Amino acid sequence: MHVPDDPERASAEAMPSGDPAHAYTMRISRLTIDKLGIKLYDRVAAVLAELIANSYDADAEDVTVTLPWGAFLFDPKSPHLSAAYEIVISDDGHGMIPAEINRHYLTVGADRRTRTGSDKSRGKNRPVMGRKGIGKLAPFGICKTVEVISAGGDKTEKGYLTSHLILHLPDMLADTEKNYHPEIGELDGTWSEEHGTTIKLRDFSRKRVPSKDELNRQLAARFGLERSDWRVCVKNASSMTEKFTLGRLKIDLMEGTRIDLNDRPVPFESSYLPVTGYVAYSEKSYKDATMAGVRIYARGKFVAQTMDFGIVTGFHGEFKLRSSIVGELHAEWLDEDEDLIRSDRQDIIWSSDLGEALSQWGQSLMRELAKRSEEHTRRAKTRYFMETSQLEQKLIEAAPSDPVYRDSVKEAAALLVRDSDNDSLRDPEHVERISNLAMSLGPHRSLLQSLREVAETTETTVDAVMDLFQKAHIAEMYSLGQVAAERLDVVAKLEALIGNGRTLERPLQELIEQAPWILAPEWTPLGMNESLKRVRASFEAWYAKKYGAEISTTAIDRKAKEPDFVLLHDSGVLWIVEIKRLGYKLTDAEFLNAMRYLHSLRKFLDENPELGRQFPYRRLTFVVDSVELLDEVSTSSLENDPNVARKTWHEVLDSTKRAHRDFLELVESTAGGWTPVTPDTAPSVVAPRSSNENPAHPELEL
Repeated sequence: MHVPDDPERASAEAMPSGDPAHAYTMRISRLTIDKLGIKLYDRVAAVLAELIANSYDADAEDVTVTLPWGAFLFDPKSPHLSAAYEIVISDDGHGMIPAEINRHYLTVGADRRTRTGSDKSRGKNRPVMGRKGIGKLAPFGICKTVEVISAGGDKTEKGYLTSHLILHLPDMLADTEKNYHPEIGELDGTWSEEHGTTIKLRDFSRKRVPSKDELNRQLAARFGLERSDWRVCVKNASSMTEKFTLGRLKIDLMEGTRIDLNDRPVPFESSYLPVTGYVAYSEKSYKDATMAGVRIYARGKFVAQTMDFGIVTGFHGEFKLRSSIVGELHAEWLDEDEDLIRSDRQDIIWSSDLGEALSQWGQSLMRELAKRSEEHTRRAKTRYFMETSQLEQKLIEAAPSDPVYRDSVKEAAALLVRDSDNDSLRDPEHVERISNLAMSLGPHRSLLQSLREVAETTETTVDAVMDLFQKAHIAEMYSLGQVAAERLDVVAKLEALIGNGRTLERPLQELIEQAPWILAPEWTPLGMNESLKRVRASFEAWYAKKYGAEISTTAIDRKAKEPDFVLLHDSGVLWIVEIKRLGYKLTDAEFLNAMRYLHSLRKFLDENPELGRQFPYRRLTFVVDSVELLDEVSTSSLENDPNVARKTWHEVLDSTKRAHRDFLELVESTAGGWTPVTPDTAPSVVAPRSSNENPAHPELEL
């Protein structure tokens, strides 16, 4: 700004009609100033937000705020220092001439949009933030003197006409009957080369300016918009080189919890109200109220903050929700036809029809967010547990060729730690006990299913798991006698068939299909599982189409059809078992044919990856008494291929009887009493054995 060539003329032009000694007039009661200014705005950031919003509504592109960071604006112990403090807000908006000052700035409480006839800004057509006409009183919440210098109107040869006035709070409060006339400043009626407004605040009450980071967060939380034609620079008055540009509030969100709101309108009567933004959980609980909760904006300006949309207590995940929820919600309809914003712009009127609709919508959102956070937290706990326990490495060492077993153990571990507190997962002994329990549960599908059910209905504590073990063991005790009797009967049948010496393939196949543990105790027939039945049927259909020849892989449900082989499955393994009658000598043609079956099975599973992933390993076993007719190539393949093996019938009988003897001994010892499993007595590792070993019955290894 510069001094005019003819100050007297300029001053006269600037004065509105009426008493020239009182060019500016404010009509306001002391009560209004007290309630709408001093009481509502008692924080520096809140005052700055109102003044910055006024600059935005005045079409400013650049706003500069200068104030001392991290300082008490008034210190009774150093009044001389406090007197030097000043807060300055300057913008390049359209400014105001004296008539506009009186009509707009000095008129308090009139609806801005009604007064101007538009809810858009003068030049840039921005949706204006101001409405109630009380924001100009905000500075008096922290200071006693407000100086306004504004250049606006149409540009003339001399420039823009300047208005300059100074408001003193003590004078404004001195008399409640008479109009208040602000002091006229020395620049009033002069001309400026640039349009814009500067507000200066002085004579502060004991208010503290936040530090740089605090101030940045508090101001960023007050605005929810970014525009290429609007920039706010905040400078430190104590060191003009220190500054920051106001941006969006940045909060670290918990992965997997963010819910975007753009496609989630608020139902209201027979229509929907659009909203944008997001809600999520933060990585940490914020003590700073600015960061916590969901900030609600209308026209880019903060209007409310909620921690839960008024949801009632008692829902699952309540504590986590209230301590870690963050987000921002933009709803322009909160500040359109109906004024739903409280006078202090710190909340909306939730009791209104629109407020209730937003509340109900938000409560539903909170329940969804709580569930999403719970799932993410459990996944994070599982990842942490797997890292600290090194369970993956232990499983690879214990069962390198059994991915299904490894997956079962990891699932059991996830169920066991899902509700563990973080402190317990940092305890090496507790982590080790959970690892041991998971590896014990892994081979036992029924127990794992029970654990899933426990996890769905209650918190999965170690005590609950111990109770599950005890109940399972008691139930198992009742069935041991029946299991023992059935196995005695099967072993006797097998011994009779082999002792006969002339038994053909069919009876042996049927016995193995009904009791596959004869070959290996952990085997189960493919036909006993419905999903695996579909695999068998699909493979047979594929084989017929591929090679133009039908094959049969089971005899249980096809009595009139001789099976080509028995198809069994172990954890993650599909096993072709080629059975020959007692005393039979395997030929090269039969060996190659069985190898072709194995190759076809592999190809079928590779071409059907969804099925293939269930059975990553495919193997072939011959049960035949002699291989002396095989040539060198076939013999070499049989001896060196790790996926091809052979057993004689006497080897099968011997291993079955030895396994059964171990089983009976375990039954006898278990029947004499048992020790309840506790976290301290839980078995360390129960890994699956290979089919070539002779284990005790694995289902009883609790």
